[in-house]
Amino acid sequence: MMNLRKFDLNLLVIFRAIMTRGSIAGAADEVGLSPSAVSHALARLRIMLNDQLFHRTADGVEPTERAKEISQEVERGLGFISSAISLQHQFVPSEANRVFTMQITDYVSGFILPRLAERLQKDAPSVSVDILPFSISTDSVWDRVDVQIRLTPGRLQPEQVRSQRLVADDIVVLMRPDHPDALKPMTADLYAALPHVKLSQSATGTTVIDDVLAARGLERHMAMTVSSWFDIPDIVANSDLIAIAPRRLLQLDPRLKHLHSAPLPLEEVVFSFDLCWDLRTEREPGQQWLRKLISELFQEIA
Repeated sequence: MMNLRKFDLNLLVIFRAIMTRGSIAGAADEVGLSPSAVSHALARLRIMLNDQLFHRTADGVEPTERAKEISQEVERGLGFISSAISLQHQFVPSEANRVFTMQITDYVSGFILPRLAERLQKDAPSVSVDILPFSISTDSVWDRVDVQIRLTPGRLQPEQVRSQRLVADDIVVLMRPDHPDALKPMTADLYAALPHVKLSQSATGTTVIDDVLAARGLERHMAMTVSSWFDIPDIVANSDLIAIAPRRLLQLDPRLKHLHSAPLPLEEVVFSFDLCWDLRTEREPGQQWLRKLISELFQEIA
């Protein structure tokens, strides 16, 4: 076990800056030091970690395999330290001036965002929310996103992700009432054969339906892919295309009341809407407040 009293933790901040910027000059700009000071810090790190860590290239520096191995642990450790320090600062919603960044699956954004806006206006008027698509790189998502509200049909892979179940729901297949196949039993083969309109992965954050069908040797015919749930009910009502939706939406979106619905014939698929966040920021006061607020809003909806 390394004696941390002999280790300058500021060196890890410089290491992270070099990894992020990919150059000594860029890292120096980020941490507010001269390029010479950053180079000296890197030399100390190389001795302490017994590795070159970075190789010079025409475009800057390239991390070694050892640097790549420790990068995630360094990032996680610095996150814990930052979170621990921030605990001394109380988060007062009515006084806070802050931007929270979120990813929200399109199925629930239509009914959660208006309620969230109403609560923010009432309780935290200077707090803003920035919504990002699910198409951003998963490698950097927790450096940019405070929380996710996502479909979670399976386990989350990253060890640093924590989650809370907001609501579980069944999935239904939607079609217009006079669809040629409306009276047929909905089977997996029929479901896969019918032309679909679906939400893009950037709106849902999951490909579980296609993965389950592929395991059965089936593949959907994607006649149309849209980026917003708002477009789907009218498309289904005026065509032979089918779609899927959480059953709860049948009560929350009045446009669905006139559509025919049938249970999704893929029993291994159970959709839950989960609130997800980074373990490193779990105890940060602002994060705790936001997660509690979102949980309360879903309880009201349920």
